[in-house]
Amino acid sequence: MSINKMKAIVWDGRNFPDGLTYTDVDIPKIRPGWALVNTKAAGICGSDLHYLLGYTRSWIPDKNLPAVLGHENAGVVVEVGEGVTSVKPGDRVAIEPLHGCFERGLPPCPMCKIGKYHICKNGLTHVGIPLVEMLPGGYGEYSIAHESRLFKVPDNVTLEDAALLDILAVGVHAVKLVHPGMGDSTVVYGCGIIGLDMIQCLRVEGVKDIIAIAKYGFQAEVAKKLGATETIVLHKDVDPVKEVMKLTNDWGVDQVYECVGGETDALDQSVGMCRMGGQAVMLGVFPGHRPMDLFSMLWKEVNIISSNSYSTAGLVREFQLAMDLLRDGKVSHNELITHRFPPEQWQEALNVAISKGKLQSIKTMFVRS
Repeated sequence: MSINKMKAIVWDGRNFPDGLTYTDVDIPKIRPGWALVNTKAAGICGSDLHYLLGYTRSWIPDKNLPAVLGHENAGVVVEVGEGVTSVKPGDRVAIEPLHGCFERGLPPCPMCKIGKYHICKNGLTHVGIPLVEMLPGGYGEYSIAHESRLFKVPDNVTLEDAALLDILAVGVHAVKLVHPGMGDSTVVYGCGIIGLDMIQCLRVEGVKDIIAIAKYGFQAEVAKKLGATETIVLHKDVDPVKEVMKLTNDWGVDQVYECVGGETDALDQSVGMCRMGGQAVMLGVFPGHRPMDLFSMLWKEVNIISSNSYSTAGLVREFQLAMDLLRDGKVSHNELITHRFPPEQWQEALNVAISKGKLQSIKTMFVRS
């Protein structure tokens, strides 16, 4: 490219809004096997907000600051490095942000050897995630990624939809781990975008019995549209465990998909919602230790299954499986992308993403023409 600077929202490690500026930074340089992408759509993730509000600042190595965040990205290839054959300039692509041993030119670790690169022993290089090793993300005009991490977007899928493949693939990974049956009873605990896409993934698997637990009424309404058969809206007088038991004749459900995380008791409550021998599937991120009723978990013989990110299911990339769901019209993000902003309006965009309940935001997105 003839230019070497780009506009980006840059975070210096201090809390929002003081730690952010919209400024010029260097365009990342491509390397053999990699490509440069002009980002057109970038989602604001809850994990981004946790960094920016200081909740998980301690996780971030100083070497990754200042940082250009944004790991939910799609755009157009503008330049390719030596040896790249799977994409070319002009291709519309979604970026998978996780890069394991192979992409970094390292001898494969035991997990990367078997396709579980999301739990790479050597740590990951991330696009837009300031953990371990980091590359600039979608809060900037351009990102780089290895060609194996670029997925062509079909003509019938928008770049905004494709930018949220990172979220949809999380749900795909969970169902591939658990293999829910059509007759299984389930709870999706938490109706942010992870939970709402989890509902869609369960519905695609043929699950008919889905209880959605939402923090806000507007989330419950969307959950119902996407396939939830019952909804519970939380407030101070609602005990989610008791409500689930009422709906299941005091038996509980086969699986609870916990999509809350944070400094909550959601995982412990998920165990309480399970039937004897049920499964509590943990998708939410808990920043530290949380209290658990271990006796109840043992007595009921509830299995806790951790479901972290995504990688491969058999020989197929879960990111591609998620793309196929969008291509085939089996899932949609039309109800989920509620707010769009140009990057220069970053402060307003982030305020909207933070103020979910007040402004009824589900997914707030940066978009570029």
